[in-house]
Amino acid sequence: MPLEVHYTNHKAWNANTKSIDPTIRKEADEIGHFLMTIGISEISEKTIDEVVIRKLILDKFYPVSAESENKTPKEWREIFSRHMGLNIQGRWASNETRWKFTSRHAKSMMHDIVHKVLREEDKVNRAGLIDNSPEGRIID
Repeated sequence: MPLEVHYTNHKAWNANTKSIDPTIRKEADEIGHFLMTIGISEISEKTIDEVVIRKLILDKFYPVSAESENKTPKEWREIFSRHMGLNIQGRWASNETRWKFTSRHAKSMMHDIVHKVLREEDKVNRAGLIDNSPEGRIID
């Protein structure tokens, strides 16, 4: 099931024309994918603080050097507030706890680091067992 971004509750939704401005829609689509990444299915008064918190957690995990991406919590809140009411549905739309979200990204980063280190010296199979043979066969 694909990710579905729903705009009907978006604060910029025009109920008369049943549409949303294309520039706002483009940013809303990007934020919809971001919501999928952070494990929150909607932006509302109830969830906006958590959206900002998780954005800042991701910035710590994956720092960016682009000045346009390094924003204060207040600036992120303003950006996400423009999309109040946006919600997503689909396989990837979930509501996971902050701990589950953080540990998922920590595990991914840990896996990337381990893979990078071991790739330089050895070949590793799906289970993480090292095979030093020239064929690089998988150990089951």
